[in-house]
Amino acid sequence: MSYTIGLDYGTNSARAVVVDCRDGAEIGTCVVDYPSGHQGILLDPGDHHLARQNPADYVYALEQAVRGALAEAVAGRPEFRADAVLGIGVDGTGSTPIPVDAQNIPLAMAAGFAGSLAAQAWLWKDHTAVPEAAAITAMAAKMRPQYLAKIGGTYSSEWFWAKIWHCLKVAPDVFDAAYSWVELSDFIPAVLTGAKDPLAVVRGVCMAGHKAMYADDWGGLPDQEFLAALDPRLAALRDRLYTVAHDASATAGTLCAAWAARLGLPPGIPIAIGEMDVHYGAIGCGIT
Repeated sequence: MSYTIGLDYGTNSARAVVVDCRDGAEIGTCVVDYPSGHQGILLDPGDHHLARQNPADYVYALEQAVRGALAEAVAGRPEFRADAVLGIGVDGTGSTPIPVDAQNIPLAMAAGFAGSLAAQAWLWKDHTAVPEAAAITAMAAKMRPQYLAKIGGTYSSEWFWAKIWHCLKVAPDVFDAAYSWVELSDFIPAVLTGAKDPLAVVRGVCMAGHKAMYADDWGGLPDQEFLAALDPRLAALRDRLYTVAHDASATAGTLCAAWAARLGLPPGIPIAIGEMDVHYGAIGCGIT
């Protein structure tokens, strides 16, 4: 017998499922609502474009959802054993970047930034960065049209660089305090593997791609010259992000001892690369 666990991070809740590898049967599930804000979303009455989330909710939901799904599996299948779980997969919303410190801890989980909306996770549907997205599109059309060719011709306010640039403008204290930024779908695997350095987080190419304009064609992320044309501080951030992003054939690492104990699972099982919900959904539907 062998089993896998899937974690799906949505807009209002996170879900865990335990699957029997023999036939794909779902033998345990659990849904956990994010406890913060309005249906899990932090809002600003003065700006209807703003949508943030508390990263602490992601960690809370991780433990509660997995333990809940495992408990249901144990109750429904007497032969089920946690030590027969072979791996964990994670998907998340995107682009949902999180500002983190040099130890890969979200700024929002530090006392000094707990009340700052800018220090939270910038949920996919946050549209505060419309001017920045338009400026990125215009600059790319002028300097790097190949960037736009990969993303349908227009950069979005929902995506990585626009949100970070907007943070720099409206909350420079948060931008300055953030050592790096990590997408939600990369953050959860990093938590499970115990990554304590943002540069050690194994990033998925799914989020890095059109969200962060990453492509092997031009050596990864947008180059320093282009980012400096937007703002030199964005160019300085580039080296604190990542140099390589991986597809789903790679792993993000293995389950660390601390989280194995919290979840009741064996340490060392592989954690899949984090990707966007809809893209992993396509693979699950049979697209090869």
